[in-house]
Amino acid sequence: MRAYRDQYASVVGKGAQVVGISTDDVATQKRFKDENQLPFPLLADEGGKVAKKYGGTVILIGFAHRATFVVDRDGTVKEIVTGNDAIEPRGAIAACTSPGK
Repeated sequence: MRAYRDQYASVVGKGAQVVGISTDDVATQKRFKDENQLPFPLLADEGGKVAKKYGGTVILIGFAHRATFVVDRDGTVKEIVTGNDAIEPRGAIAACTSPGK
């Protein structure tokens, strides 16, 4: 998430926004956001509904795995980056279209 924090101006420059979603509880999310000085919101998906809907849970264990989704304004998923590559925002930023395009 620090890489997304550090590249946040590039995201905003593309007319996009970052929203972090985790299966952690609200208190954990708040602490993580404060400790990492994140300029974007974090949402708690405590029941894992969002993770399950987007295929973001590890079968058998039920934990969410790391993934980045680039979602267009109309709700179309344009790009999915998973695993360690999801930590690096360059691919997600490149998938964002600039305002007016």
